Amino acid sequence: MSTARTVILSALPGLILGGFALSVLAGAGEIQPAANPTERCTLTFSDNIVLADVPVARTPGQMAQGLMFRKDAGSGMLFSWPEAKQRVFWMRNTLIPLSVGFISADGTLFGIEDMSPDTDDYHYSAEPATDALELAQGVFARKGLRPGARLLRRECRPD
Repeated sequence: MSTARTVILSALPGLILGGFALSVLAGAGEIQPAANPTERCTLTFSDNIVLADVPVARTPGQMAQGLMFRKDAGSGMLFSWPEAKQRVFWMRNTLIPLSVGFISADGTLFGIEDMSPDTDDYHYSAEPATDALELAQGVFARKGLRPGARLLRRECRPD
C-alpha cells in the first residue's frame, strides 16, 4: 500500500469523528441565525454559591458559538440540553482559557476539565450530563465549586 494511501486511511476515523461531532453540535452544519444567548440565569449551588447573570446556550447555533472569539469569559456560559448524554467540548477559536463543569440530571457537578485556548483537544463528560458550565479558568475554585456540589436552583429570564 502506498504511503499516501496509508496516511489517508489512518486519518479517516479521526476525520469522521470530528465531522460527526461538529455536525451534532452545530446542527448538521447549520448555525442558526440567532447564535447569541437569549436567556440568562442565576444559578444557586449547594453551600449557597450563587452565579448571577449566566447566559444560556440551548440551540445548536448558540452551542456552536459558545464563548468563541471573546477576550473575556464574563459570567461564563451554561449549556443546557433536555436529556442527559455524554458531552464533548473543545476550544477552537476560543481565545481564553476556560474550565467546563459537567452537571448530571439530578444537579450534581460531577467533573471539571481545564481547557486550553484555541485547541481541538476533546474534553468528554465522564457520565451523561444535562448541563455544562463554562467559566474562566480558576473561577470554579475561587467560588468553591467542586465535584459533588449540587445545582439546587436556576432562575432564568429572557435576555
